[in-house]
Amino acid sequence: MINASDILNAKVLVVDDQQANVQLLEQMLRGSGYVSITSTINPLEVCELHRKNRYDLILLDLKMPGMSGFQVMEGLKDIEPDGYLPVIVITAQLAYKLRALEVGAKDFVSKPFDVLEVKTRIHNMLEVRLLYKERNRLNQVLQEKNAELESARSVAEKANLAKSDFLSTVSHELRTPLTSIRGALALIAGGVVGELSAAAKPLVDIAHKNSERLILLVNDILDMEKIEAGKMEFNSSPVNLTQLLKQALDGNHAYAEQYRVSFELKSDPASDLSSNLSGAMVNVDANRMMQVFANLLSNAAKFSHTGGKVLVTVERIGQHIRVAVKDNGPGISDEFKDQIFQKFAQADSSDTRKKGGTGLGLSIAKAIIEQMGGRIWYDSQPDVQTAFYVELPEWEEICC
Repeated sequence: MINASDILNAKVLVVDDQQANVQLLEQMLRGSGYVSITSTINPLEVCELHRKNRYDLILLDLKMPGMSGFQVMEGLKDIEPDGYLPVIVITAQLAYKLRALEVGAKDFVSKPFDVLEVKTRIHNMLEVRLLYKERNRLNQVLQEKNAELESARSVAEKANLAKSDFLSTVSHELRTPLTSIRGALALIAGGVVGELSAAAKPLVDIAHKNSERLILLVNDILDMEKIEAGKMEFNSSPVNLTQLLKQALDGNHAYAEQYRVSFELKSDPASDLSSNLSGAMVNVDANRMMQVFANLLSNAAKFSHTGGKVLVTVERIGQHIRVAVKDNGPGISDEFKDQIFQKFAQADSSDTRKKGGTGLGLSIAKAIIEQMGGRIWYDSQPDVQTAFYVELPEWEEICC
């Protein structure tokens, strides 16, 4: 914002070969409050003075001995070829006005001049000049900030690339021994290397369960990295969602046993799928959907009361298929509701920590569902249940 003090502190150069005119203009400017005024009667030194002082405005007589005002303005162009330098020409020759504007003057004053008119024209030109300088300053600041942002972006991209490379390497290095450990434990548990003693069997079971947890942890971290980098791949095709749910329930039955709950799948009685569970077709990546269902089922089993039931329902809502996974647990506390889909989010309770988990499952599930064109949300009733809902567009075969 340009204020009055900015204008009065602007640097002004007065050029006229008549000393009387110079003195008159100087007195007029100083009487109006201008504090930075330079004058000269020698047009040959104007360009050098401006090169050293960078004036904000020049009052320039046109007809001077040795060098005309037109020649002076041509020289000023070489100093500020792309800048905006207000030059107000002073002339008694009306015929010179158009030529002066063509050469580069921004305004003109006729001799004999009116003091009030000159003051007004100077004020207006200085206001434009200072606005132009402020715009250039802001553009310079913006360019510097953009350069800083670009540099920071480049550093961040390199850091992300290094992190991705590191995680990829670490995942390979972790998966290889974990696969061997899991295979060896399976052989030992199966009695291939001999009958296990009563004391050894529970220890092998513990080792096997924890190796599985490590593998899940590695996979979750890698999936989150792919999601953040936008590199998660999807191979979508028409899939019967109900059949996929049945496979998920069978494949994750261990969660039901671990937390001593039961799984049940049924359609909503109010839905037109109630008589035909096989009609729920969606276009998704089946493996990724299995991953989502595994996360939801394990989460529901984990937080259900012992002996409770995890109910999974399927229904058609308009042109969408909706799946609900409902537990009978304590619900989600109010202070945690806004964090439920955030990375590493876990309710801060001893019971939750005891049951484990990375805090990545729901965040990954949300990213997968949304990238397949669906949505996921939840509803929680304290001390009654928590229900997670997944809704996907129904796939319809296009007949030609």
